[in-house]
Amino acid sequence: MTTLRTQVLACPHCQNKMYTIGVMSYTIRNSEVFSDGKVISNPPRPIEQNILICSECYEPFWKDDAQIDNENPEYLLDNLPEANSITDLFPGFDSDHKLKLITYYNELLEKGFATTEERELFLRIELWRTLNDNVRYNNKQIPNNLKDVFESNLTRLTEIYNPKSKEELLLLAEMHRELGGFQKASELLNKINWAEDNVAFLQIEKAVKSKNITVLKL
Repeated sequence: MTTLRTQVLACPHCQNKMYTIGVMSYTIRNSEVFSDGKVISNPPRPIEQNILICSECYEPFWKDDAQIDNENPEYLLDNLPEANSITDLFPGFDSDHKLKLITYYNELLEKGFATTEERELFLRIELWRTLNDNVRYNNKQIPNNLKDVFESNLTRLTEIYNPKSKEELLLLAEMHRELGGFQKASELLNKINWAEDNVAFLQIEKAVKSKNITVLKL
């Protein structure tokens, strides 16, 4: 069962009022998990809309910066436009939508759109996983024209990512593995003490030992 929540927003740039519908809970039948943390579910997992696009001025904004309290949601669908998402800018049926999305994320980072470290982490993880989609879906390497973006983004991620659990420590090890930092990845894996065998840990450990840098389906 899917539970929805409607919220009213005001664009931080032009004060245009909009609404957005968020998913509070949902049911999935099965899912695929990858070593970079991306999960592909059936039915599709709702996308976390932390960044939205104004329906009036078309500028991007952080959802947390635009929420308005004490609005009556009953009138939203008839009286207010819906906020757009980044995926609305680059529809999946466009053959180059992944490249456009990668470029857009990278430009947001270069412009300083991520005003906090937490927001930078969110954007960089989204960029990392979108770059990995070249491998995830097409069984290919990162294209040569995107390798510099991939490496600089992932290097920055390893600098600001602060793991607080074994799962997060494993994700940091994965970042270093995909960068080719196998020694550092191995050192991080050695710090993880699993109470029992963990499929993700064992597969990433195997990939480190074989010096494999590509994202894995777990």
